[in-house]
Amino acid sequence: MKETNLYVYSEPERVAESIANLIVEKVNAKKEQGKPFNLAISGGNTPNILFSMLAEEFADKVAWDSVRLFWVDERCVKPDDSESNFGNAHRILLKHVPIPKENIFNIQGDKEPTEEVLRYQKLLKKELPEKNGFPFFDLILLGMGDDGHTASIFPDNMELIHSSTTAAAVAHPITGQKRITLTGDVICNSEHIIFLITGHSKAEILEEIIHEKGDFERYPTYYILENCDAELYLDDEATEKL
Repeated sequence: MKETNLYVYSEPERVAESIANLIVEKVNAKKEQGKPFNLAISGGNTPNILFSMLAEEFADKVAWDSVRLFWVDERCVKPDDSESNFGNAHRILLKHVPIPKENIFNIQGDKEPTEEVLRYQKLLKKELPEKNGFPFFDLILLGMGDDGHTASIFPDNMELIHSSTTAAAVAHPITGQKRITLTGDVICNSEHIIFLITGHSKAEILEEIIHEKGDFERYPTYYILENCDAELYLDDEATEKL
């Protein structure tokens, strides 16, 4: 794999703290320039500690009126469902900070997936600056699943790594649950791409990806790291096999 910056911390809380500090720095720099900060966040359990920190000890440090929030992916469920990425972020973060409602651009998981993909594609085109023919985020926050997926791009959906569309509807390979995800070229087009990966369960796949061992070519995370300028923020458990 190409050379990538790895930042390793003793525990998930320290990983989250480092990313929170980075977000504060970059948001406030944009604020000083009189520009908004376009941030895309992911779902899953991994970013919850980060969301909690941003809602608590970092809440007064972020220029929330400059933050414009988007989602990397969403499960096709109602927003009050426990599996909703938007609902999770709202419970832990959004209802605790003064981010303007008009700056929240969530994927609507309770809508018909094909129609919602088209709506979100149009929204991205309207609300974001364009670079290299794709919407341009200031920062995208990604995770990695135990199967090597990132966003909702799974090993069975590798065609979404390079796609002319900006968003797509997919199905989870095991549960069949429908999801909506940004595609790889949109992710790669971002100014900053941050992977937040923690825990023992990620160690083996992370080893395969970084050292190009085993089934590394099956993992969407590998292709994002190989083709994009991304950085890895990890805890000790995730790196125990490196």
